[in-house]
Amino acid sequence: MLHRSVLPLIALLAALFAGLSVSATPVVADSRASAFDLTAYRSHHYLIYTNLSREETVPFGRHMDAVFESYQRRFSGFLARELDPMPLYLLRTREDYVRFMAEHDIDASNSGGLFFVTHTLQGLATWAESGDRPRTFRVLQHEGFHQFAWNYIGPNLPVWLNEGLAQYFEDAVLVGGQMAAGLTHRGRIERVREALDNGHAMSLDRLNSVSSRVWNLSLREQPEHASLLYAQSWSVVYYLIHGDDGAHQERFVEYLKLLNQGNGADEAMLLAFGREGFVAVQQGWRNFAREQRPSDLAAATERLEFLGQGLRLLNQQGRNMPGSIDELRTTLQAYGFRTRRYEMGVARHLEASDDALFCFERGSETGRPYEASFRMLAPSRDDLPPRIVAPGLSPEPTLVWYRDAEGNLVQDISYR
Repeated sequence: MLHRSVLPLIALLAALFAGLSVSATPVVADSRASAFDLTAYRSHHYLIYTNLSREETVPFGRHMDAVFESYQRRFSGFLARELDPMPLYLLRTREDYVRFMAEHDIDASNSGGLFFVTHTLQGLATWAESGDRPRTFRVLQHEGFHQFAWNYIGPNLPVWLNEGLAQYFEDAVLVGGQMAAGLTHRGRIERVREALDNGHAMSLDRLNSVSSRVWNLSLREQPEHASLLYAQSWSVVYYLIHGDDGAHQERFVEYLKLLNQGNGADEAMLLAFGREGFVAVQQGWRNFAREQRPSDLAAATERLEFLGQGLRLLNQQGRNMPGSIDELRTTLQAYGFRTRRYEMGVARHLEASDDALFCFERGSETGRPYEASFRMLAPSRDDLPPRIVAPGLSPEPTLVWYRDAEGNLVQDISYR
C-alpha cells in the first residue's frame, strides 16, 4: 500500500535477488527519528532507522539490499530520479509503527506497512513481526517495490499497475541469493475466477481508469471490493508477464518505459498496445484467469507457516515437541488450534481440523495434483522446535527456527 499524504500517489516495479550486509557502524540518526530514539544503520542501498539491535537489523538489511539489486538488474534501462540510500523505518512492534507514523500525521492503524511521502519525510515503514520473519519480508518487498518505483519509474503508473506489480513481487522468494518470482496464490485466483463467473470483474479499460482516490476509498469502506481490485490487478499483471508464453512481455515493458519517460497513461497505452489498448488483450486475460492454477510452492509455504505457528504455541506452553507430522496434527486438532490471516483487509481462518493443512500438493500447475507429505526434521538446536520440509518441490521450502537477540523464538522459511 502506498500512502498519499501531500504529494501525489506514485508507482512501483521490481524483480530478482542478490545479497549484502548492514554496515557494522551505525550512522548518526537525524532529528526525523529522534522521537523514538532510533539508531540509523547504513546498508548498501538503505538507511535503516530502527529500535532493533544491530544483530536483529542485519537480516533485514541484507534482504532489502538483495531486493534492491534485483530491481536494478531488471530495470537497468529505466531513468532513475534518486540514487542516494533510501530511508527504511523498521520498528520493533506494531504499536511502535502506528505511533511513529501518527507523529508524522499518517494514520497507519489499518496497514501492515507503508511507502509514504510528505513534504517533510518519505520512506518505507513497517515493523519486525515478533517471531514471524516471512510476514515482514513480504511487506518489505511489497512496499519496497513502491519505493523503488518512486525513485526509478516516476509518478505515471496507474494505481492498478502499481499495486498489481507490488503483489507480484511481494510473492517472490529468495533462493540462493536470487529472487524467484511468478508464484500464484489460490486465494487470488479463486477471487478473480468468481468475479468473472458472476459478472463482477471489471473491464481492463475500467480498471485502468480507477483513481487513487477511488482505490483508497474502497480500501477503507468496501474491503470486499478492494480485495477484488487487488486480486484482479495482480491477475492482469501476471498475464502480461507470463500469459500466452510471454507473448505480451515486450509490449508490457515498452508501456512501462513510456511511463518512465514521462508519457501519460493513455498516451503510453496507445503507443505500446495500439489503438485498441487493453481491449486487444482483455479476452486473452479472461481465458487465462479462468484456467490459471495455483502454485504448489505458495500453498505449501502458507501451510508451513501455519504449522510453525502451532509449534510456537506448543513451545510457549512448555509442551513436549511432537516427533512427527501425524503427532503434530493430533495435538493441534485436540487443542482446537486455528489462525487468522488478513488478505487486503479480508480475514481468512486456517483451522487444524482441516487435514489438508498437514500435507501439500504437487502437480497442480499441470492439472494433475496429488497429495504429498511434509517431513519433520530434528531441530537444529536443543532449544528450538523441529524443522519441517516439503520434499520434492522446486525450490524446496523448509520451516526453520532462530532465537532473536532477546531470546524470543523466530520462525522463517528457507528455500533451496
